[in-house]
Amino acid sequence: MVIAISIGFVFSRADGHFDPFYKRFTSAKQSSLILGSSRDAKGLMPSVFDKTFIKKTFYNYGFTYNTCPFGPTYLKSIKNKFDTQSKNDMFIISVDPWVISSDGINPNDSLQFDESESFLGKITSVNCNPNLSYLIKGYSDMYVKMLYNKSPYFLHDDGWLEVTVDLTAEQHQKMVDKTVKDYTKMLDTYKYSKVRLDYLKKTILYLKQYGTVYLVRLPVGTEMIAIENQLITDFDAKIYELSKATSVNYINLFKDTTIYDYIDGHHLTKESSLLISKKVANFIENIEENNRLQNENQ
Repeated sequence: MVIAISIGFVFSRADGHFDPFYKRFTSAKQSSLILGSSRDAKGLMPSVFDKTFIKKTFYNYGFTYNTCPFGPTYLKSIKNKFDTQSKNDMFIISVDPWVISSDGINPNDSLQFDESESFLGKITSVNCNPNLSYLIKGYSDMYVKMLYNKSPYFLHDDGWLEVTVDLTAEQHQKMVDKTVKDYTKMLDTYKYSKVRLDYLKKTILYLKQYGTVYLVRLPVGTEMIAIENQLITDFDAKIYELSKATSVNYINLFKDTTIYDYIDGHHLTKESSLLISKKVANFIENIEENNRLQNENQ
């Protein structure tokens, strides 16, 4: 009994500070979703979209490029998280070359997609609190860290991952250099996956049954632009073609690099996250208004 009480006490401390993913698996089913990798998890703030579109409630269900690239695992998790009883929702899908690419010999072999073995693939119950399945199967660190974790991350109730860092110019440059080095090395193994692009399309078409879908490409630092242009040279062309095929809008902010600040060369600072969230919300608001006026004039 003492052991059970002790474990229960430790698990009760599993809040937004101890882990950047856990709380997304403890909230109820959600309606208007923000989807994508860690760029969107840190860069798009649901609270900003809630204020712009007051009749909708947004939730950030983005993770990381290697745990939630588009494929059967992420689509299944999205379906488990989404409340199918809701109507007239809005969905924002953040896209970049990494989430439609795979490493390995055959990037189109879905049986070899690594994310099926990640926590997103293992956790099917994504709406219970506490979520023992995640704590047992998905959390890979020592449980005792829940008691004294001083992580710079804080996962908000709406799914936005806030990152608070205070770096010197030298520390910041070291983080950028490491990012560039790591992602440059990944070019040796990562290749474009048509299967992943097809799953992005399946995700769009699934969500379109319940509302409006927008594709967004967030800006990154100049060093990352060069790397991503090597990974998929015609990425924007592929996404524009997909947007036309599915009749959704593509908001491409990829090269607005000098307007914003980045923690490590591609993740926006929280100050820039606020700015980019407002910009995306304004873009969508204008599109929605233009569509409304066109419908009235028909």
